Amino acid sequence: MINPEHTAKDDLYYNQEKPALVPLIPEGPHVVLDLGCGAGKLGRALYAKRKAVEVIGVEIYPAAAQEAAKFYKRVHQGDLENLELDYQGYFDYIICGDILEHLKDPYDQVRKIYRWLKKGGRVVASLPNVRNWRVIVDLVIYGKWEYADSGILDHTHLRFFTRKTGLKLFEDANMTVEYHQMLIRGPKKEMANRLTLGALKEFLGRQVIIVARKD
Repeated sequence: MINPEHTAKDDLYYNQEKPALVPLIPEGPHVVLDLGCGAGKLGRALYAKRKAVEVIGVEIYPAAAQEAAKFYKRVHQGDLENLELDYQGYFDYIICGDILEHLKDPYDQVRKIYRWLKKGGRVVASLPNVRNWRVIVDLVIYGKWEYADSGILDHTHLRFFTRKTGLKLFEDANMTVEYHQMLIRGPKKEMANRLTLGALKEFLGRQVIIVARKD
């Protein structure tokens, strides 16, 4: 997972509301688990929009976890894959906002998520799209696969997903994918996607957004 040592980058990284995910949770008295909760901005948004009555977080970075604990019911501080969490059938929603790609075994983690959800509960996830055109051009044309401080090839990413493999991640855990989309940023890319009737969306999208249900 993410290195818990503080850097200037972390100030931004751990203070994201993740606005693409908040609209996917309807209003209601939901119990929510926020994995990789950072400083808790997403959970605060859920409380403010009356989408949660209880938010529990997990965060590896101690300072961010301490900040989130001011607003969440509870925050478990530590490496998600090393924590023993006992929440059998407890949550209505579990949020995985740009966290699964940081794990050594996201497949095992999704199976745990399945157990933590109530029947009919949902996981809301975002994953970087490694099929993005920039990654492909660098690999195919220039022969480069270079990690960076942020983005799809962030040096803290251990796993990589496309739309298809992202969906399979949840389907293999016996969950039903209810919704998915490619998140395209920038007016030029959005225009290109519209002009091609969506034919290029899997190459223009930077993230895959997924909502999957436990039946």
